[in-house]
Amino acid sequence: MGWKKINSVVSMYEQPVFGTVKAEQRVMAISIDKETKNPYLGLAREITKSQGTPDKPGFIDESKLIIVESKNLLSWKKKKDLEIEGIEEIIKKLSGNDKYLIGLEDPDIINENGIKHVYFTIAFKYTKKVGYAVYLGHATGKSIEELKAGEPVLSPVQDFRGFKEVTISPVNSKGYRINLSEAQLVINDDELSVTISAKTKSLSEPWEYEEIVIDPREMKYDWCKGETSPMILFPRDFISVENKDLVVGIINGRQVKRIVNGEKIHGKFRPGLILYNIETGKVEWIAPDCLFEDPDARTITFSSDFIQTKEDEGILYAHVNDSFIRAYKINAKELKKYIEKEYKI
Repeated sequence: MGWKKINSVVSMYEQPVFGTVKAEQRVMAISIDKETKNPYLGLAREITKSQGTPDKPGFIDESKLIIVESKNLLSWKKKKDLEIEGIEEIIKKLSGNDKYLIGLEDPDIINENGIKHVYFTIAFKYTKKVGYAVYLGHATGKSIEELKAGEPVLSPVQDFRGFKEVTISPVNSKGYRINLSEAQLVINDDELSVTISAKTKSLSEPWEYEEIVIDPREMKYDWCKGETSPMILFPRDFISVENKDLVVGIINGRQVKRIVNGEKIHGKFRPGLILYNIETGKVEWIAPDCLFEDPDARTITFSSDFIQTKEDEGILYAHVNDSFIRAYKINAKELKKYIEKEYKI
């Protein structure tokens, strides 16, 4: 087992780095604490109970967050369940009398000034009506093993039933960040995930919703016409473009649902490139096609984190079929060539 080239930009590590292709226990959404080493530490989502299948609308996963570790970034194992001081009080306050917790999901770890900021989904299902409420939770600490819960930074508002899957933007020239998040809309009894922007001056303060920045209903490319979800912005010392306001990033895009034998079936979910303006909070370019698809994917290759390992190389992590985690090597020089070909920098 080793690296297998998928295209000029991406190579795949053939052995899953966490979990197995025929998953006995489903794991997903890995995020790495990039200040750790020997071993590396991170967080992941472990599925505890499922109803339905990820290929079809309406499936439900119950889950928890776990701490994972690795010595080489290519083989991860569970260390222990994640503990967050005060999270039970937050959950109790948010659940009220009309909903129950499905679980904590989809972690992201951000380091700033010696503090770990961990963002995660707090997902509830209503008890007396159809639907969900999804909060973007937040916790801080000096390590991911010593976290204390704070108030959610984003909560259901307007037409959104909730927020998840964040991308943290660099601080812009005005002194604040315009971050990205997946927002979940319900339209005509159907679900739709869009990408929104939210402004904040501090990683610990509540974020202020701005606008929808990637609406799949307005996309011209097939790979992201169904749903969109933000993932990461690459470090500028890994890849940059001439316009200093633009940062190269990855979103996960989904094709539209289709009807098969009278049933709705999800389209393929795959990672693709964007150029994001950190000053305006606008996505100024979206690649005409996805970046790659895992050969074992039925419908899902969902990227979750990236760690730079060399000047012009790094590892992108994605979970496949919402079941196991794979590593993909990204070549910065070839990535730059691809962007230059598709977008006139």
